[in-house]
Amino acid sequence: MERLEKDSGSLLSLVLVDTEIEMVPERYWSHPSVVVNARKRKKRPSQVLLDSTLHHSIFKDHEERNRRGRPDIVHQFLLLGLESMLNIDGGLHLYVHTRNDELITVSPETRLPKNYNRYYGLFEELFRSGSVPQGNDPLIKLRHTMKLADVLEEVKKSGPDGAKIIIIGLHHEGDRINAYEKMKEIVKVNDETVHVICLIGGFPSGDYRSNISIAEMKVSLHDKELKAWSVEMELISAFYNSYIRGNQTSEEA
Repeated sequence: MERLEKDSGSLLSLVLVDTEIEMVPERYWSHPSVVVNARKRKKRPSQVLLDSTLHHSIFKDHEERNRRGRPDIVHQFLLLGLESMLNIDGGLHLYVHTRNDELITVSPETRLPKNYNRYYGLFEELFRSGSVPQGNDPLIKLRHTMKLADVLEEVKKSGPDGAKIIIIGLHHEGDRINAYEKMKEIVKVNDETVHVICLIGGFPSGDYRSNISIAEMKVSLHDKELKAWSVEMELISAFYNSYIRGNQTSEEA
């Protein structure tokens, strides 16, 4: 199958919202756990990503200790999406919105390191320089001062020309749906080109810091809270089977 182009096919955009990925805040640069880890890696404390596994003792507040410093969630999210059949066939865009209102855009062509340490170093470079690789056509870019509303405006512009835009917020208190049935319904109702934008929480516990009421519907996929990558997997599979595979079946018939 040919890749879907900007103006020729429907698109699923997944936005990981309020993601707990950040550099170690300045007030913690002198903390022993930060200093020791940075020295071991021959970096300055200011050049290190916050990671709860390495820097768990930084936070005194229980809520922050169980939430912040989770770049691994981004790693899992991007690996799963970039290697999906939907991305290979050109029907997926991935975005990461951070707790500090930054936007990370990732080209569908990106080959992300599977090794966590290599990924960790790559994203430290991203936060330092704003793009990787550096040059005229970087695969991964970081922009500052991008609140969720600003992010959504960017995401909308990246979709197919003339497509019907539908924004869905994933929340454990949302209306319970079957992902496949909902995607099938969206495709059937709009008949042709759609741009489905799904907001997924990028944090391990707690609730969104950003206001997701901009979404047309707030939904849940399960009675229990799911990991971000589990939600992502269900949405990708549902969209692929309802739109791309559905179109293949229609053409063969």
